[in-house]
Amino acid sequence: MFRSIQWRIAALFALLIIVSMGILGIYLTGFVRSSQLESLRSHLEKEARISAEASLPFLLRQSGETDALAKKLGQDIDARITIVAVDGTVLGDSHEDPLTMENHAARPEVLAALASGLGESTRYSTTVEQEMMYVAVPITNQGQLLGVARVALPLVAVHNSASQVTMIISLATLATAALAIVAASLIARITTRPIREVTEASQKIASGQLAQKIPVRSRDETGRLSLAFNEMSSNLHRLVGEISAERAKLQTVLANMADGVIMTDSEGKIVLANPAAERLFNLREREAVSRPLIEAVHDHEADEILKRSFKTCEIQSAQFESAVSKRFLRGIAVPLAADGKQTGVLLLFQDLTELRSLQTMRRELVGNISHELRTPIAGIKAMAETLKESAISDRAVAADFLSRILVEVDRLTQMVSELTELSHIETGHAELRIAPLDLNSLVEEVVAQLKPLAQRQQVNITTDLAANFPDARADRDRIRQTMTNLVHNAIKFNNPGGRVIVTTGADAESVIVNVTDTGIGISKEDLPHIFERFFKADRSRSAGGTGLGLAIAKHTIQAHGGDIWAQSEEGKGSTFGFRIPLKTSPGA
Repeated sequence: MFRSIQWRIAALFALLIIVSMGILGIYLTGFVRSSQLESLRSHLEKEARISAEASLPFLLRQSGETDALAKKLGQDIDARITIVAVDGTVLGDSHEDPLTMENHAARPEVLAALASGLGESTRYSTTVEQEMMYVAVPITNQGQLLGVARVALPLVAVHNSASQVTMIISLATLATAALAIVAASLIARITTRPIREVTEASQKIASGQLAQKIPVRSRDETGRLSLAFNEMSSNLHRLVGEISAERAKLQTVLANMADGVIMTDSEGKIVLANPAAERLFNLREREAVSRPLIEAVHDHEADEILKRSFKTCEIQSAQFESAVSKRFLRGIAVPLAADGKQTGVLLLFQDLTELRSLQTMRRELVGNISHELRTPIAGIKAMAETLKESAISDRAVAADFLSRILVEVDRLTQMVSELTELSHIETGHAELRIAPLDLNSLVEEVVAQLKPLAQRQQVNITTDLAANFPDARADRDRIRQTMTNLVHNAIKFNNPGGRVIVTTGADAESVIVNVTDTGIGISKEDLPHIFERFFKADRSRSAGGTGLGLAIAKHTIQAHGGDIWAQSEEGKGSTFGFRIPLKTSPGA
């Protein structure tokens, strides 16, 4: 019941009111307390100045009647009055014997009064065992400082007023919340009634009772929902007939498709094969129906795609040369489901024999990256073999090897992701979301993100941001990626105790960002190749990475119409910088 929309609306109303009243209560309580404190402060200041004037003659005569005066003044204004000498000695107090009182030179209100002419402090008094407000003013004669007059009152009245306001607000909140729950529950019940009716009718349709109608009670949104539902129910029979007609059309399409189509049931047995599939696998549909796929097509690659689709319940695909027709095929397996259960697989086979040249190009690409893949794959294999042979029994060693394998897998995943992104940028398929960009703000964001890494590396990272810096027009996410790559490299290839500084600047046509480090630097031989894909300087081979980060950064900046550069001296550090035109032309 409490999961229904009705109770959710009621709970939301109550929550909004409780939160609103709570905020109001906090504000009013604070306002009342602040107002009363200010009023009390003004009153105490006034009484303190009157007390200072009254005690001046006694201090001039150095009379011993100062304490009596303090007690009389305290009785007159019903407050605690203390007369303090310049050195902090208590000369008179309305509530205590001054001879037993400690020196008041260190009291904050006394110090403030002597320093600025007015001092006030609120604190707990151990003498009267309650919170007090103290206000002190200096006692002067023709510019000569003779002492301090201090007046104090307890804050009981202030606390009581604030408590009363809190109590009133709390009671009002509870009452209003209760009314809101009742009202919201009634409104929600009326509002959701059509939804309940639609739900019940839908459940009957799902059980096979197609002719369902629900009453239209209004002309608002819920009424239109009821009308739409009734229209849907009326059209359902017609749609069933149309589906049958569409099925006939589908049979015609399948019969005339150039691609082979085979459908299997949940056990992997063929239920349908179109003429194209018959030609590709040299089979006859009548003979193939109800037989397992491998027995009908005699092709292990096609059968493997089918098995993977059943196992993962996901679309699977592969390219292979048919053992029967010797044609180069692309097979796609699409799992079929009904009521949440897999009922079979639809297999599509495309003849790619004429496109084998594309495969050659792909093999060349694989050859280009095989060197980068060889090391992590070899490492994974070696560790997996070690685990298989002996280390699996040692949990600590096994855990260490598995962690290393995960690192290598993450590295491979990163390489694939970066290759895809680089391909999109190079071919112009990467969409740039150009908008005004505050580079100073972005620099601070990136530096804040990477500061924990810098601290772990014992590298000091700072910024030097230009004032009145103009906004660039750029894709924030891609510029952030570029900046993160440059700053991350500056930290990673630095020395303990090293520095990284990120600076910004601008000229008439562009904004400029430089990342300078005091790290290990780049050799003259490696520097010209630093932005090439898969290139790694000797310094970075032991530090991991895919060798694609700077290539992506280069193409990203060029896509913004800017340029990127690197300056370095081996052993002394590097500076990587880029500029973006103020008027960026995407894809320039």
